Amino acid sequence: MHNGIRSLFALAMGLALTCTVANAQLLLSGNTTGSFDDLAEANTTVSNAPDGSWATFHTGIPVMGSTQSKIEFTNVAFNNVGSGEPIQVGLFTITNGMTAIGSGAPTAKFNVGLQLTAPEGRTLAVSTMLFHIDHTPNLPGAIPDTFSVSFEQPDPVHIKNTLVQFHVNVDPLEFQVAENSTIQKGDITVSFTPVPEPATYAAWGAALLVGFVAYRRIRGGTTLASLPVSA
Repeated sequence: MHNGIRSLFALAMGLALTCTVANAQLLLSGNTTGSFDDLAEANTTVSNAPDGSWATFHTGIPVMGSTQSKIEFTNVAFNNVGSGEPIQVGLFTITNGMTAIGSGAPTAKFNVGLQLTAPEGRTLAVSTMLFHIDHTPNLPGAIPDTFSVSFEQPDPVHIKNTLVQFHVNVDPLEFQVAENSTIQKGDITVSFTPVPEPATYAAWGAALLVGFVAYRRIRGGTTLASLPVSA
């Protein structure tokens, strides 16, 4: 009898552990998406691809044969990204062109999202990012412009019985870009918290029930065996 109880208990525990491990094996595939809001700033052009695959922000009146300052986004595909891994490195390419002082927009607003293809097709809005641009004098000394970024981290979402937290990373949030120079900034990482499926709760309940029944039977058998034999 004890062997049968042990077998049932092992089966229930195995099912519960299998369900938990299955949740922890979530992998994400898809691509990033993005668009700039047109804030109607002077000397500024915003362009967005209809499918969110690229977006550009150009601002300022170029001087001395330079170009406009710009922030560019081009989407990148990601495959089988697991917990703690980056979805994209270099979310933005930022160029500080030499422009007439006071001619550049002080602000750019960007909406970053994800288009998931696996484990399910899903469109996610991740965050809205606000760029602040301090356009400094070009001469004397060609002082670097200062950029800063502010945004809210997104709320976690449920994907395949897993709580997924996307985290936007821009480090540091304030940085300088030299005149006529380009840098890349930003990435997105994810972390997973498995959420047990109903089947997992049922399996754990079955394990506890079998354990309780086994305990009662063993306890009952011990009690009967300890009773004195009648004369």
